[in-house]
Amino acid sequence: MQELNVHFVNRGYGTDDGIKSVQMISLGICEFTSRPEATIKSPYAFGDPLKAQFVGNEWLCDLD
Repeated sequence: MQELNVHFVNRGYGTDDGIKSVQMISLGICEFTSRPEATIKSPYAFGDPLKAQFVGNEWLCDLD
């Protein structure tokens, strides 16, 4: 099991939930942005699985 440190934000509400260590399910490339994209296990009670993209120098998951 590989884990990633992912920064969780919700741009729609302007919230920042910080960085959480989560389990990575799979890794690939986003067909729309050509950026690395990870399917991850949600650290919350909802939204499993989630997508995180590598943006700048971090893994980012927008919950919006």
